[in-house]
Amino acid sequence: MTNLLPPNSTQLERNIAAVNARLGDVPTPLRDLVNPDTCPEKLLPWLAAELAVSPWNDQWTEMQKRGVIASAYQVHRQRGTLAALKAALSALGIAAEVEEWWQEQPRAQPGTFRVDVETYDGMTVTWLDALNSQIDAVKPLRAHYTVRLIARPVTRVYIGMAHNTLITTTIYPKAT
Repeated sequence: MTNLLPPNSTQLERNIAAVNARLGDVPTPLRDLVNPDTCPEKLLPWLAAELAVSPWNDQWTEMQKRGVIASAYQVHRQRGTLAALKAALSALGIAAEVEEWWQEQPRAQPGTFRVDVETYDGMTVTWLDALNSQIDAVKPLRAHYTVRLIARPVTRVYIGMAHNTLITTTIYPKAT
């Protein structure tokens, strides 16, 4: 690049221009840094801060962090709706069913909803705290909720069958 400094520039200004001329050769993969799928894992908290992801938990797995960042736009756009709540929970990998007060039988108090979550091995108190903070972040401010943990037993049923038939055949010598 040609030098655009005026002829009366100082030696310090020429040195700074020479050093800064090489900055254009440094690769800047900005497109990769703002994409949650290609951003390096150690930079994910900064990408989350840029997209105003709240809450953020460093204990989440890498897949959960990327999912929360990827769903941030939809969650912010639909904040306070059932769709935002489902998107926020599915970003964490939580399969949940949500019933609002008018869907429950018998009818619940207006302005409330219930979140049904299936339990699994490895659920901890911190996991439940993350679930509650995620719901608090996207729910309507006037709404109250309850979380119901549902345990579905997983059993294996083995069905077997045996059939035994006893046929006795007796062979006598030929009668004459």
